[in-house]
Amino acid sequence: MAHLSAKPDEDRPVRLGVFGGTFDPPHIGHVLLTKELQASTALDEILWIPARVPPHKPVDGPTSPELRLEMACAATKGLDHHDVSNVDLQRPGPSYTVDTLRTVRAECPSTVPVLIMGSDQFAELEDWHEAEELVALAEVCVLARDGVDVGAVAPGLDVVWSTADVSAVDVSSSDIRERVREGRPYKHLVPAAVAEIIERESLYIE
Repeated sequence: MAHLSAKPDEDRPVRLGVFGGTFDPPHIGHVLLTKELQASTALDEILWIPARVPPHKPVDGPTSPELRLEMACAATKGLDHHDVSNVDLQRPGPSYTVDTLRTVRAECPSTVPVLIMGSDQFAELEDWHEAEELVALAEVCVLARDGVDVGAVAPGLDVVWSTADVSAVDVSSSDIRERVREGRPYKHLVPAAVAEIIERESLYIE
C-alpha cells in the first residue's frame, strides 16, 4: 500500500481519494481531474489503483498489469499527495471495488476513503458486487459523465455522496490506443513519462 501522510496543520481526517481504473494508458485527463479535486478541497490525497481484472470494464488489449502500474507511477511522479497502490494487482480474480476498499480501510485507518466515480457508474452502483458493504466502507465523489445528470441519479443505496465541479477533458484511453495503432499524434494526450513507456514497449501497435 502507498505511504500517504496528512497535510500539515489539519485536525480533521485526511480525505483519501480512491481512484481506480485500468489506466491503459493513464492520460492528461486523469491527471487534471485529480489535481482539480485536490484544488477544490474535495480531497486531500489521491491513491491511484490500477485494476488487474476490472469486473465492469474488461481490459482491451494485451497490456500487462505490471506495465499499467508502471505507467500510473510515471503519470503521478512529481505530483504532491498522489501515490499509486498495487493492491489490486496482488489479488487474483476480478478487482472488486469492495475488496479494494477493505484493504484501504485496513491499511490507512486514519483516513476517510472517498471513491471517485462517474455519474454513469454511480447510476449503476446498486448492482455492483457487495454494493451495500461497499458504500459502508467509503464516501463517494460523483463526477458528471457521459451525459448522465448527477442530480437525476438515484443509486438505491444508503450512501454518503457528494459532487465535485471539475473540468471535462475530451480524451480517453481507448482513443489514445487507436491513435497509436493508426500512427496519429498522441503524445500531447499523455504525460511525457507515459509516452516514453509506450514507445519503449511498443504498446498498442497491434
